[in-house]
Amino acid sequence: NNKKMKNLNLKFRKKNKPTDVLSFQSQNKFYIGDIAISYEIVNKRSKLSNFFMEFDRMWIHGYFHLIGYDHKKLKDFNKMVKKENLVLNYFHK
Repeated sequence: NNKKMKNLNLKFRKKNKPTDVLSFQSQNKFYIGDIAISYEIVNKRSKLSNFFMEFDRMWIHGYFHLIGYDHKKLKDFNKMVKKENLVLNYFHK
């Protein structure tokens, strides 16, 4: 829920607010890491679209963070979103 996401966001990113998705990379070469997704945010956003589409958008975003993508710069954001949309469109043809 948003309270738990806010706590995780504060603990790991020093941001005192809930967020939609967080990724935690593993140091184990056989395990890529964990993704935490806010059900409340996904559910709210899905009122305008589709719950499963929005949920898939979040885990795909988290996955791209786990494999090394970030969006600190606008060009990186655009590159990441383009790749995320390719994957999302594959699942939601």
